[in-house]
Amino acid sequence: MPASGPLAPLLGRVLLWLPVTFAIWYLTAGWHLAPVAWAAHHLLQFWLPEAVADLSLRQNELLLITRFGEVGGKMVANPPLGENLGFLTNPLSYSYSLPLFAALALATPLPGRWRRLAIGLGVLVLIELASMLATQIKTLVFATGGAFVAQQQWGAHARDAVALAYQMGSLLLPMVMPLVVWMAGHGAYLAQLAPALRKAPHP
Repeated sequence: MPASGPLAPLLGRVLLWLPVTFAIWYLTAGWHLAPVAWAAHHLLQFWLPEAVADLSLRQNELLLITRFGEVGGKMVANPPLGENLGFLTNPLSYSYSLPLFAALALATPLPGRWRRLAIGLGVLVLIELASMLATQIKTLVFATGGAFVAQQQWGAHARDAVALAYQMGSLLLPMVMPLVVWMAGHGAYLAQLAPALRKAPHP
């Protein structure tokens, strides 16, 4: 598509909005990550109370405290007090779908822009929660020396499913879902563009 095609004005506006939305996303990380971390903590406590002691937000990182630890060179469940394994992960690595979608939504000239933005961000926060859960479970499965897998009696298929969920949640969904949610909520704008896109010359 040539630079002067029907999508050029939209792309130009998106490029102008991206630095703004990414700056706001990064500077307010503690604020927008807090409710997602809170929900992930309670879901993990409900689902895996024998494996997860705590999940908390430390500035822009998540600290997972497990109920596993090393005793006498062996990984065990319920180690002595203060010997629990902890793992830090970076939730910003899979929450960047928020500023990507925000730039798309703000750049689209449709009525109800702020309502569409809020609804889209709400959907993406739920996807972010799923990515956060997948990341923490991946850590439990692959970073506890087999103690978690033995405790839960998870077989090879369950481990493969966790690995796939992690790959999708950390790599695929953050890149793809902003565009999917934008297209779902901005069909009227795409309909306006359709005639011009059909008439646009192809290279």
